[in-house]
Amino acid sequence: MPRIHDERIRARGTRFALYPQAPVLKAVELETVWVSPPPGSIGPGPRDDRMHVVDAIGKTQYELDAPPYRGPANPPVAPGRDGHFDHLRPGDQGFAAAHMYGSIRRVLDIWEGYFGRPIAWYFRDRFERLELVPWVDWDNAHSGPGFIEMGYAETEDGARHPHYLNFDVLAHELGHTILFSELGVPAPGAVTPEYRGFQESGADLFAIVAALHFDSVVDRVLRTTHGNLYTLNELTNVGELSETEQIRVAGNAYRMSEVPDPRLPLSALTQPDIHRLGEPLTGAIFDIFVETFQADLVAAGLISDDLAAMSYGIPANPQHLDAVARGFARAYRDRHEEFKAVLLGARDYLGALLVGTWARLSPNFLHFAEVARALISADRDLTAARRQRIIRESLAWREIRLPMDARNVANPAASGAWNLRSLPYRERWRLAREGLPY
Repeated sequence: MPRIHDERIRARGTRFALYPQAPVLKAVELETVWVSPPPGSIGPGPRDDRMHVVDAIGKTQYELDAPPYRGPANPPVAPGRDGHFDHLRPGDQGFAAAHMYGSIRRVLDIWEGYFGRPIAWYFRDRFERLELVPWVDWDNAHSGPGFIEMGYAETEDGARHPHYLNFDVLAHELGHTILFSELGVPAPGAVTPEYRGFQESGADLFAIVAALHFDSVVDRVLRTTHGNLYTLNELTNVGELSETEQIRVAGNAYRMSEVPDPRLPLSALTQPDIHRLGEPLTGAIFDIFVETFQADLVAAGLISDDLAAMSYGIPANPQHLDAVARGFARAYRDRHEEFKAVLLGARDYLGALLVGTWARLSPNFLHFAEVARALISADRDLTAARRQRIIRESLAWREIRLPMDARNVANPAASGAWNLRSLPYRERWRLAREGLPY
């Protein structure tokens, strides 16, 4: 959310202790955050006028049934005497409920800050509040009309990690709810495979932007990368399950020719197919974010044009990569706060760009070409078209084609071919994915 909005919430809001990323990561610790309802206004549950937690016992996931849940549940957790919930810690009765509520409320505050207004639930004619269920015995998580409920993830070693502790998963599921609320629900028969992929991509982007509102995440990413976000780093991993496993990678190397064919009937695609279909769009928008950050570093005089150009080019050998890493390390030294300010600016640009893009879309018969056109149009409003080259080249590298009327005819050939740069980190993702040395 815009930083001034965040400062107002911090001055007046209610405190929660949240994990910014899955606590299976060794470096992750609880961080105090503030949500917008003032102390004393959040009742036992936690519960407010927008959502409430039901800490269900022995519940199975919603399928044909729907809220409200009427079965056995743990007692609703109450705030401390000061009206805050940050006294709760892992192992405490009610921590699961508080962590889920605090995470979902924080994500809602962040995105209402970018939208500049409250987000009205798409199910408001049926349910007054969003029901939050921290635990069902199920190896998944999902959202639907009036609810979000969490299960668990099972890693390769058989360990189960509850999703109510995974901020990325919580933010992803609220992302689906917000996209339905803002774009509307598709009409019967109007759902395309690309719309389903767009939903998964958008939900992942909700999580990435939200995670960048934790100081510890921003600080850790900068200190481990020195600002060279083209290297592998934790910001790109969505829904970590362990130090080496995650649900998806935002900075992936997928192009449209490498994912399931969106021309297939929707009935022919599995849920993993749908997630994979959305990955080129996620990757393109993540590219736009990273390139915006680098361009702003150059504009701020924090890195040189030469270093930026070196990081853009395909590395021919390990010495090239080492030279780029040393260049960023020198530029970053004793400039953490300056780099951080630029990264937060790029984060807020991405949030505003996404909001402007979604405002231009219909859920009916959606294709990635319309998303591409909406990105171009949203950037014109935000920056007077300063990011057009970045957006066009990032989309084109992913083989996401712009509609003819949105192309800049002074740049691409009439056939739609583009003069592309191949960015190094995309190639590194590809090599890493294929298990090759790089």
